[in-house]
Amino acid sequence: MSALSLFQTRGFDETTTREIAKKAGIAEGTVFNYFPTKDDIALHFFEMEVDHAIEAVREDKRLRNAPLEERLFALIQTQLDFLAPYEGFIGAALIQALRPMSKLALLSPQMHELNRRYLAFVEELIAESTPKRRVSPFAAWAPLAFWIFYLGVVLYWLNDRSRGKQHTLAFLDRSLTMGVRLMVRGR
Repeated sequence: MSALSLFQTRGFDETTTREIAKKAGIAEGTVFNYFPTKDDIALHFFEMEVDHAIEAVREDKRLRNAPLEERLFALIQTQLDFLAPYEGFIGAALIQALRPMSKLALLSPQMHELNRRYLAFVEELIAESTPKRRVSPFAAWAPLAFWIFYLGVVLYWLNDRSRGKQHTLAFLDRSLTMGVRLMVRGR
């Protein structure tokens, strides 16, 4: 978390591995043993975020029989809560993800694997929550559409200045209700 603290205060590009090692109280070479690049550190953080959110939703007993929109809301809210202490870094990471050679780039093999795990979980939630007879033709695209939706929510959240990010939560609630209706019923 030393790196995230530095990314938050100094910026992603401005933070050096030497500074990360110093803050963590380890040799710079030790950082490279675990994380060859700063992108790898950031990627590890996002893997922790996804794993934490999946585990939280799976372990929440009250969500087991909840409607799909409530389960998806809980997933995103858990992710946003995890990201909240590092809000300044998240914006920089999204910029880094737009660089084609970055391991954070949306089409990089590393992000592809992380997205695959995330989409598999979303697909699992959809399958568990949707009666087979009511699935719309859009359902096959639903996990990918949800992931793109999640990225949009993060961008909205980053720019939301309302108390407690209430505008984001209201947007999330309204849009998930409409999205699930379209996905499940096709209308």
